[in-house]
Amino acid sequence: MNMDFLLLHPVSDWSLERVAALCDRRGWRLTIVTIESSTVGDRVATLHEWIRVPALSDSPRELLAQIGSRRFDAVVAGNEFAVIAADVLARELGLYHNDVDRIRASRNKALMRKLFTAYEVPQPRTVATLASAQDSRDVDWAAVAFPVIVKPVDMAMSLFVRKCDSRDEVEETLTRMAAFKTSRLTNYAFDTGALVEEFVAGPEYSLECVVRDERVVAHALTRKFVSPLPACYEVGHISGSDIPERHERALLEAVERIAASWGMAQGVMHVEFKMTPERLSVIEAAARPAGGHVPELVEIQHGLSLEDAYLHARAGLPWEPAPRTARSDWHGIRFGFEERSPADRPQSVDVVHVHDEPDGVLAGAEPFSVNRRTGFSLLRSASLDDLDRYIRTV
Repeated sequence: MNMDFLLLHPVSDWSLERVAALCDRRGWRLTIVTIESSTVGDRVATLHEWIRVPALSDSPRELLAQIGSRRFDAVVAGNEFAVIAADVLARELGLYHNDVDRIRASRNKALMRKLFTAYEVPQPRTVATLASAQDSRDVDWAAVAFPVIVKPVDMAMSLFVRKCDSRDEVEETLTRMAAFKTSRLTNYAFDTGALVEEFVAGPEYSLECVVRDERVVAHALTRKFVSPLPACYEVGHISGSDIPERHERALLEAVERIAASWGMAQGVMHVEFKMTPERLSVIEAAARPAGGHVPELVEIQHGLSLEDAYLHARAGLPWEPAPRTARSDWHGIRFGFEERSPADRPQSVDVVHVHDEPDGVLAGAEPFSVNRRTGFSLLRSASLDDLDRYIRTV
């Protein structure tokens, strides 16, 4: 079936290459839109067209002007900042889209918290919502139980998500956050403001989900490993474990309530949460496939292509998950950082492949942030304990 897909503002080479390869196999034409300085498509020979624009925008008028007389069968977000724009443009073109007003809560974390409350999604308690650092003066800090988590209502890649043990640390984080106005990858203007939330202890996970008719029809659990506190940057992942039975029903029902709250009848979701034997707490959720090479990990481990499900959903095409086969091993990703301590790889942990990218380091970036990654190793092991210890070591 000949179809034309428009991918808005892809920012990762590996992600675009996976989508482009999928479209090529399906016989679909792929057009991308990026900012003028982007090089993300330089190594992709199968693009139908590459449209360059000054900046990512959510404005219907600007989006329509950027594509001119071109028409497409589906509009797809190439990164999390483009989720709203993809639905806005799809609506204008008469294509499948989520509820444009409600899907904004998938990007704005203050709106997300309000919807989660309305739809009874378990989540950290909100201490305060601040429009600026000056709003901190209106908070009764004597009544706040520290530590807390501070996070921007916008932005991405865990930038400025921080555990704070005092009012001074909160205000310092807010001041640094305020200096970041736009995304360097898309020139997208961030919404201002921050959340101060209850700090929830415990291991972090994500659930990669395919939703059809507001029901989860396929999912994969990812164990996430983060940098030493107070920052919360991801340093690795493991795929292959099941949701613990005691939490499975509650978690899947929470995901379906999130989809309903967004007006998402079909699509792919990335839901991050803390999980202990006693508690589930949803940190945030996104209306698109995960980043950080998680889709690659999920496909190798489970045979589930999140990109394939996502493109089918955006085009309104039927999609059925392939039968899952039981495996006796796990796969993981260990990101490289110059500041990461050397670690001996256990004999039980095999290297599937290594991707080195030393030129990806951005001067001045915070330790263990995405902009400090020097590459990654894709790993496989029949010992979950050995793989866990190796990936978590920083």
